[in-house]
Amino acid sequence: LPMNVAWAPTLGYAIVDSEVRQVCEKAVGLLAGMGAQVTETERVFDQDPVVPWLTLTSAYCLRTVEQWRGTESWTSLDPGLAAQVEWASGLSALDMVKAEDQCHLLNLRLVELFHDVRLLVTPTVAGMTPICGENGLIDGEPDVNWVRFTYPFNLTRSPAGTVCVGFTSTGMPVGLQLIGPQHGDLVVIRAMAALERSLGIDAVAPVSG
Repeated sequence: LPMNVAWAPTLGYAIVDSEVRQVCEKAVGLLAGMGAQVTETERVFDQDPVVPWLTLTSAYCLRTVEQWRGTESWTSLDPGLAAQVEWASGLSALDMVKAEDQCHLLNLRLVELFHDVRLLVTPTVAGMTPICGENGLIDGEPDVNWVRFTYPFNLTRSPAGTVCVGFTSTGMPVGLQLIGPQHGDLVVIRAMAALERSLGIDAVAPVSG
């Protein structure tokens, strides 16, 4: 796996559960052992792009479900989705354009990064994987934005994949996210396959008695 890899454990803005980070760092060490030139990167983005992501996704969701507003079907919406689209109803065209501008700026930052490296690596999520419907835990504290690492690359449309690189002490999976430059899908897929082969992790999570 001879390539330059940027390991960004926080992307410059995220708080990461210490156990999640530890598992990911072991996997990054394995990448280095496979021949990758790994450089830890403190900052990829200046701030968390959650607001432009919420702006765009909430507006798109509103566009999809608006036709059922005022009907009985509206009452069956997931409460979280209902709150999201109600918030989106107050957005303006200017808000949408500003969010799209942020997508462009995020992508320019990645173009700059990928001049020097072939692959960007982060934790897949910042917190412990929760029970469905609950918030993930970051060092024992519930955090509504426990995902944190995935949506920036939805905004930039970068090819990204995740590999299970281990498990927490409670048996929950920990993912390492691999991101490549635009149209660099094969770089990501080949790196993921090489890492999976090297890890040799059982597909079934350990179950505690």
